[in-house]
Amino acid sequence: MLSCREVMLGRRIVPAFLIPLALSRFTPSCVDLSEPGAASLSDVEFSRLIHQVSEDGGYFWSNNYISNETSYLHVLDDFEKLEVKGGVYIGVGPNQNFTYIAAIRPELAFIVDIRRQNLLEHLLFKVLIEKSESREDYLSRLLGRPLGVRFSASTPLPEIVTAVEAAPPDESYFREQLSQVEVELRGIPELALTEPDFEEIREIHGEFFRQGFEIKYDSWRSFFFPSLKEFILETDLNGRHRNWLASVEDFEYVREMQRANRIVPLVGDFAGEQALRRLGRVLESRGATVSAFYLSNVEFYLFRQRKWPAFVDNVRELPTNEHSVFIRAYANLHRPHPKMVDDHITVSLVQNVHAFLRNARAGRYHSLWDVVTLEDDF
Repeated sequence: MLSCREVMLGRRIVPAFLIPLALSRFTPSCVDLSEPGAASLSDVEFSRLIHQVSEDGGYFWSNNYISNETSYLHVLDDFEKLEVKGGVYIGVGPNQNFTYIAAIRPELAFIVDIRRQNLLEHLLFKVLIEKSESREDYLSRLLGRPLGVRFSASTPLPEIVTAVEAAPPDESYFREQLSQVEVELRGIPELALTEPDFEEIREIHGEFFRQGFEIKYDSWRSFFFPSLKEFILETDLNGRHRNWLASVEDFEYVREMQRANRIVPLVGDFAGEQALRRLGRVLESRGATVSAFYLSNVEFYLFRQRKWPAFVDNVRELPTNEHSVFIRAYANLHRPHPKMVDDHITVSLVQNVHAFLRNARAGRYHSLWDVVTLEDDF
């Protein structure tokens, strides 16, 4: 039988029978999430986590190809002030997660979204990132625009974006990238992807090829949301480009996370009875702690559906500590937030998870407005 060390040395050499089948433990016995650098997962382990933790998908009205949050970089300095580092990252949605992962440097990350489409999009991102040797290579593969030049590590992000944007889209190059994605994913049979799944992946990648840097959050009703180009080139509160593609170090960290199967996409409802609770048991059984939980604006929908109390109960099932935080986005579309910056359509906020749970237990939250504006004064 292979040792744990031997298991970690090869992503595809682990026979399925080495992975415990009992849902009571969830994660493979060789994976100790509490030890730095020990969270590399084989393809079998990666697939098992997806299947064992995920629940049935649900409906959401938009495609969410990319984030629509213009303020996502405004909280990065807060991570340093609040000592948010390492641990386990949980997030929701598409590409904004990579910037938070790069900033927090977690050992493991889980992207939990009610849409199965989001899981499939992250599998697409995963393969493209793994195969990309550089920042420009990734954008080139994602958008189907071959580049004839390579840039240095010091090349500013706007210069890279300009070069990729100027490269004409190439149908054959795009088909080549898509084919490589399918080959890689079909090479992990434990994922059990269906033909409709692959058709969805083709459609997602096709939208990035068709729309290029102009692709937005949704294919319609998104005229006031940022394009991919605008999103990538957003700046923090000090005017600095800090998207994960702005530095080679951040790009390489995310790439290494992907190559080690340490960014795990899941299908789950924040207020559901399974995914977050199962994930909490996975982490607790291995001594791992959630450092950050990025919520986007999911709480808006949970309040509207009267499911927010169930979400609070699920948060209680996650292993956290005094430094664990929520990262949330509030949309300034109807009632501008007091912390709104310039004309940004969103406000990004950070809150200590334990303070949130104390407030909830004390009955201080009666609406989403309370959640995003009440100070944690006790």
